[in-house]
Amino acid sequence: MKPASPPQTIAIIGAGFSGTLVAAHLLSRAKAPLTIHLIERERSRFARGVAYSTTEDCHLLNVPAGNMSAYPDDREHFLRWAQARAGELLDCACVSEVTAAAYLPRRAYGDYLTQVLDEAERGAAPGVGLERRIDEVVSLKVEGEAVDLRLASGAQLRADRVVLALGNFRPGDPSGGDAAFYRSARYHGDPWAPDVLERLLPTESCLLVGSGLTMVDWAITLNQAGYRGTIHVVSRRGLWPHSHKPGAPAAFALDPSGAKGAVRAGLHRLRDYIRKSGADWRPAIDALRPATPILWKSLGLSEQRRFLRHLRTLWDCHRHRLAPGIAARLAAMLDSGQLVRHVGRIRGFRDLGGQVEVVIRPRGSDRNHEFRVDAVVNCSGSESDYRRLDSPLVKALLGQRLIRPDPLALGLDVADSGALVDAEGVASEFLFTLGPPQKGHWWETTAVPEIRGQAARLAAELLGV
Repeated sequence: MKPASPPQTIAIIGAGFSGTLVAAHLLSRAKAPLTIHLIERERSRFARGVAYSTTEDCHLLNVPAGNMSAYPDDREHFLRWAQARAGELLDCACVSEVTAAAYLPRRAYGDYLTQVLDEAERGAAPGVGLERRIDEVVSLKVEGEAVDLRLASGAQLRADRVVLALGNFRPGDPSGGDAAFYRSARYHGDPWAPDVLERLLPTESCLLVGSGLTMVDWAITLNQAGYRGTIHVVSRRGLWPHSHKPGAPAAFALDPSGAKGAVRAGLHRLRDYIRKSGADWRPAIDALRPATPILWKSLGLSEQRRFLRHLRTLWDCHRHRLAPGIAARLAAMLDSGQLVRHVGRIRGFRDLGGQVEVVIRPRGSDRNHEFRVDAVVNCSGSESDYRRLDSPLVKALLGQRLIRPDPLALGLDVADSGALVDAEGVASEFLFTLGPPQKGHWWETTAVPEIRGQAARLAAELLGV
């Protein structure tokens, strides 16, 4: 049923980057009376989310400050904020300059987001207000032209529209272990649980499963904390995120194509361009970014699956790059021998009581390799198959057939507007999402430049402006 009037109440589930920006845009743009409920389970993550609630100054943004504005129509908003606080930021050992090209601490970006929300609230029109709630939505039900939400505290809310700003979930458990091992005190399935660092520091060795950005965060965090043990890293292909490197923009583009073989043809064109131009590959990859959603949607399911099967890992390590200082520090850890790389598949884990025995099958080998560590941390990346999530709300929504996974199990099925699509294929008039849940629809939908645009468009969609 389509709502008959503009919303008077909007509930946003999740107060990380996505939810905070939607709330800020609603506060800034709403002219008629409106109550916005911004709901976050963890107090420390309110208006920050997981990424920007870190307290470690060594956790840097992976994008230069000049492209981290919360507002798509004011690209220097964050840069101005940071430069006004240059003295404080330069006190951080990892910061040498506060310029458009600088990679600043994620902690500082969390402070920025908090201020963005506070300023939007103070500048809201009369009758437009924000209700901040530290609670968890465990279920919801569409009733007539509204949505009833039930919270873990026992409280209930009624809203005209609901935004699921769910962000990223903890990783799924890697293969090779059993239920008993995953319950072991030596296994850390959620790398961002509050006590992980405290439990790792007394150990003499640990294993980080996965070689993406979460692994980098943990390797750097341990090194910064004075950890003297050996840090093992295992990944199937042995690919690591590359470093950013300044370069002139590239005049490179691909034409949208749903033809069979489009992925292979696109890869060949990219390689040909890099070889013939003699330029660094980074600007060519960056030139594709604005067109990535169009290119992705043009492929069709068959070619999208081909991309995921053959190129996903390559794309991720070339597209999602590191601040140069972080990359250099990681290289120094490798050179010193503190960081040890293993390339292969995990075949098993065995908790020996005092240690964990890890069995891997090295890439290209027909024999297993065994080694022992004191702890295992799952850094394999966010679980994206919503059917596997241990979330009361997600389970309830799936059970009511109000949502369905996208065909690639990268997130949720959504319309272009951000409306969630139910099990019958109908776009909701009441439930919306943005950010990581839209990955299967847009592919590039987890970074600030993409999400800030989605947040602005979704706020306009919700307000009908």
